[in-house]
Amino acid sequence: MVMAIAILALSMLSMLHAKDTENIKRWSGLAVKIDGLFPLSTLIIIVPALYLVFSTWGWGTSWINVSLAALLGTSFLGPVINLRRLKGILAAAEAETDDIPSIDLINKVRDGVLWNSVSVMSMLVVGILFLMAVKLAFFGSLITMALAVAAGFGMASFVLGKTGQETSSNPVSFR
Repeated sequence: MVMAIAILALSMLSMLHAKDTENIKRWSGLAVKIDGLFPLSTLIIIVPALYLVFSTWGWGTSWINVSLAALLGTSFLGPVINLRRLKGILAAAEAETDDIPSIDLINKVRDGVLWNSVSVMSMLVVGILFLMAVKLAFFGSLITMALAVAAGFGMASFVLGKTGQETSSNPVSFR
């Protein structure tokens, strides 16, 4: 799951900085394929996790319950929010007739909902890994996940704000 999120983030950053339609098409195609791995990766993670819950830790352990909820949340974001938008970017890139991406395609790549979703997913996974290492009590676990979500929104805002400054100062890059 961590690798899938890393490759998805790399694909999205590459689309964001692509200067031609072909590269957006290539990177969005990879992103669509990778995003389809999230349900499988969740299953691969959850089966041994449930075994450990039933055999060792039990359901009374707060960090496990919070981490499980966060894991299910990331699994929801992938196919429900991201995949539809990534397929829209791919379809728009395939429909482009010009080498230079249109404003409509650039706007799809810069979709704030998509960027927030992927960034929050990334930070939730970091939060889960943190909880696995530190094993905080209930309120500490909730605070960790709240900070992860806030960091995800902040990261998306930073990336989109940074690229917005680049494209506005270089009008030749896009139509």
